[in-house]
Amino acid sequence: MVKSQYTYISGKDLIKKLDDIFWIDILSQKLSHIKIQLHMNKKRAIIPNHRELAYGTFSWILEQLTINEEEFLKMIK
Repeated sequence: MVKSQYTYISGKDLIKKLDDIFWIDILSQKLSHIKIQLHMNKKRAIIPNHRELAYGTFSWILEQLTINEEEFLKMIK
């Protein structure tokens, strides 16, 4: 858990950073939830398009995509 290093990020910004680093596809969108898929491992996640993602939501999204949270936070700083 790296909660102390987490600063709030919006769903839109998270999608943009994931695309910049890992190359993703946006599969669909229903209201404020966007379904994405990573190219490297074909893992999928649903990201709420909110202004600020809670730490637990952010952490769960990265866990679903099998992305190391600590390394990801270092990459986006």
